Amino acid sequence: MQKHIIYILIITFLSACSYGTYEMNKGPLNIATKASYNVTYKVLASSSATVTFTDESGNQKTLENISGEWEKSINIKSGQKVQFTVDSKDKQLASVLVDQKPISTIDKTNKTAHYSLSFVLP
Repeated sequence: MQKHIIYILIITFLSACSYGTYEMNKGPLNIATKASYNVTYKVLASSSATVTFTDESGNQKTLENISGEWEKSINIKSGQKVQFTVDSKDKQLASVLVDQKPISTIDKTNKTAHYSLSFVLP
């Protein structure tokens, strides 16, 4: 009986936690091949967020304490793997566009969230 009470307490505690993890690997994108692509990262965070993204040279760049609207457009060469991660503690709207076409968007409110997206440009 004591064992069941402990399990119930653990389940209750975990269900009360407001944390969401969203990780997506899209693999190679099914779009027309060209020399380079305009990749746009967008974030709207109501509180401090940490953003990690692939830059022009293919390296990961991390920015901390992003709040409000943030947007970054860069040109990335064909064949490059692109990774984008956002960690925030409140409202979060994050999206990635390739040549102004949405690849992925997530909208979370009242929840701590970890959002990660990766894909390969053709």
